[in-house]
Amino acid sequence: MKYTAVIVDDEQDAREGISLLLQQDESIEVKAHCSDGITAILAINNHKPDILFLDIQMPQITGFDVLRSVNYRPKATIFTTAYDEFALKAFEVHAIDYLLKPFSDTRFYEALQHAKSSIGKDSTKKSDTGWLNALDQENMVNGELIERPVGERLAVKDNGKIHLLELSKIRWLEAYDYYIKVHLSDHFLLVRDSLKNMETKLKAHGFIRIHKSSLVNTLFIATIQPASPKEYSLTLKEGQQLKVSRNYKAALFEYLNMRWPVPAFNGHLTAK
Repeated sequence: MKYTAVIVDDEQDAREGISLLLQQDESIEVKAHCSDGITAILAINNHKPDILFLDIQMPQITGFDVLRSVNYRPKATIFTTAYDEFALKAFEVHAIDYLLKPFSDTRFYEALQHAKSSIGKDSTKKSDTGWLNALDQENMVNGELIERPVGERLAVKDNGKIHLLELSKIRWLEAYDYYIKVHLSDHFLLVRDSLKNMETKLKAHGFIRIHKSSLVNTLFIATIQPASPKEYSLTLKEGQQLKVSRNYKAALFEYLNMRWPVPAFNGHLTAK
């Protein structure tokens, strides 16, 4: 029988060590090596591995965050960590084994054999509800922005789950006390960050500041027209109306005239 695997660890030596050990077993095909939680979520959802080798303590996104965020649950998860205090929680979320670094080759192959033998057995089919409930008992951080964009996605940690938001689906962002509202088509997520910081992250992806309190995805702009002697009104394609303040209108019009060439701006601009 053939098995697929994904290796997740923020330390390169650890990833390479597990990979070398797995090369000795011809039944295992490693589909991905992941150095952080975000790439792990993407790889697990994409490859749907039978066996997951998962580190716990990683920057910003823990191994438990990864499990909480994936759409596919691997058939067997083996935690690999240098910390013994997570062992109880690991088994509460139905881990097959818990390898405490540094572990011996013999100990590793014991865990691997345990995972292989458990796959497909009725006795290992746990309730997904119980698995998720165990994860939900952990104290979670709300509305945390993951520092680096991932390709064309914005990663947001909300209630312990990592949301990989496609930038092309974010309509606009709104300052809200000490948070940012990230507006999608039918809901929003709260992120603890500043609009200035968000502007820096997203300006290369077609987002532009239109007001001290709002940043808009130019893909969704439908029209812009005067609203008062000093302000303009911007309408998104789904009908939301946003204010464009005089401090930001010049930069907005310059950007839009580059994207939607018009002979001259006459006070009304419509997306093509």
